[in-house]
Amino acid sequence: MELRPNDPYYKPYAYKKVAEKYFLRNDPDYRQEKNLLSGKGQAIICYGALEEEFRVPHYNTPDTESRLTDGVYAERATYTDPAWVRFSRGVARSIVFDLGGICAVKEFRIRMLKENATGVRLPRNVSFSVSENGVDFGSAALLQGFSSDRESDIVSLVAGLEPAVRARFVRVDFGCPVHVYIDQIEAIGTKNPEGAVAIEPDEPKDATYPDKYCSAEQLGGAKDVVLAYFCGRGRTPLTTEHFKPYVGYLNKEGKATDTLFDGYLFLPFVNFLYEGYKKRPLTKDDWQFYMDEQFIPNGNLDALEEAVSQVAAELNKPDLKVKAFFSILYPVVEQHDFGVVDGKSRDLCVLEDRIAVLKWLIDEQEERFKAKNYKHIELSGYYWFTEEIDYADSQLLEMIRFTTDYIRAKNLITTWIPYYLASGYDDWRRLGFDMACYQPNYAFNQKVPEQRLFDAAQTAKLLGMCIELEVGGTEKWNIEHTRNYYAAGAVTRYMQDAAHMYYQGGMPGEFYRAYHSEDPELHSMYDDTYRFIKGTYPADGFDIPAKKEENA
Repeated sequence: MELRPNDPYYKPYAYKKVAEKYFLRNDPDYRQEKNLLSGKGQAIICYGALEEEFRVPHYNTPDTESRLTDGVYAERATYTDPAWVRFSRGVARSIVFDLGGICAVKEFRIRMLKENATGVRLPRNVSFSVSENGVDFGSAALLQGFSSDRESDIVSLVAGLEPAVRARFVRVDFGCPVHVYIDQIEAIGTKNPEGAVAIEPDEPKDATYPDKYCSAEQLGGAKDVVLAYFCGRGRTPLTTEHFKPYVGYLNKEGKATDTLFDGYLFLPFVNFLYEGYKKRPLTKDDWQFYMDEQFIPNGNLDALEEAVSQVAAELNKPDLKVKAFFSILYPVVEQHDFGVVDGKSRDLCVLEDRIAVLKWLIDEQEERFKAKNYKHIELSGYYWFTEEIDYADSQLLEMIRFTTDYIRAKNLITTWIPYYLASGYDDWRRLGFDMACYQPNYAFNQKVPEQRLFDAAQTAKLLGMCIELEVGGTEKWNIEHTRNYYAAGAVTRYMQDAAHMYYQGGMPGEFYRAYHSEDPELHSMYDDTYRFIKGTYPADGFDIPAKKEENA
């Protein structure tokens, strides 16, 4: 894991190489097996920014305390027990301990809290790494399988090392998207390193934290993808006139002077799939309706094809093409009578049947797309249509894995767009998605500070994601928020270096309304979007808030 700045809540920490040091053989406890971390302090590194409200002891225990190694265990499986050391939000933590000299470590131990009612979760895994010089760390143990069926529980795991390993520094790494509570971390061993083996340093590249935005190449070759909501009961199909201001940057006469969006994600309106926050248990007929609407003659995809054709002619670019992405609908487990697929009636509480209907949906969309023989649209991939990972669905991970592997075998990609701090957002790569786009969720509430844009950008870059640009409406403050998205992109370089997806309501959408508006303020949003897509939007003094604080 490469060095990155701490969140300012914790003391800055830099990996520094130290000289080889051993304990004295005449120390009374030189050969005594014990907890080598007992009473030690620690450095804490936070990957990803903490929001201001979480920079308090109630959510994150200060790094000046040594309660992780004081030998005091929690007596109750509840967050109110004073022994728990608290970690909340941010992407992940590294905790680094200095043993004082090179020792032999034979076992790691850790105790953690699970409490469903308060959102205290067990991490996916905890890794232990060791170093003799403070810089070159090598993986010593990976603890996985943290689980408990109880609503609240104290969960302990132990990793034995055979043979023991040489270590002066111990680093503990774990993901922390919500709340992680730990009472004790222990490293059992002796000050005598004889017989212990050296651990080879890890490769410096860490795929989990690439610290690089997702590029257009990773997004199937598209750099700017607009979410084209089109399907819902009673909805009128989108027309060529709706799409043209997206495909081309149009002048007042409606003629294209340049290209604009190069990708289109087709997806149904949320109320087609959800009732409130609850997923609708749709049937095969519902899924079939979605596909029929997508490929309706002269509308939706056909309309996009014609819009690209017109823009291509006006720009004298006969080979102009755009990328298309289709949606993967969710097989809701409560639907026991989905319909007949491949000659069998499907019950969506059965994993085999859920996978069968997912395969049918993918194949059907691909076959119908190929039958259209579009000249200007290329199918690049599919979108997993939920914005969070419901780990309570025990079959979910297998469904996602099948879907992503199956689509990848077709030389297409799978995309995912989690909302800000959504369940599983930091786990997108392990889940199997080829790319993920992070929602800052700044656009919809005037009380959300500008800092959110920079926090989301930092996290997206850290995790190798791209950024969703969001337009919440057409009021003056909405327009100003959109400009802030663009200016923050110029400052943090997600404008230049990242791929982007754009949410702007259901089609025909806010950009369409901005283009047609006679109000100069609203119309400027269309022009600003063009400048952002072309990488020329200026920062205009829109500075990173953290820098303002440093200079205050």
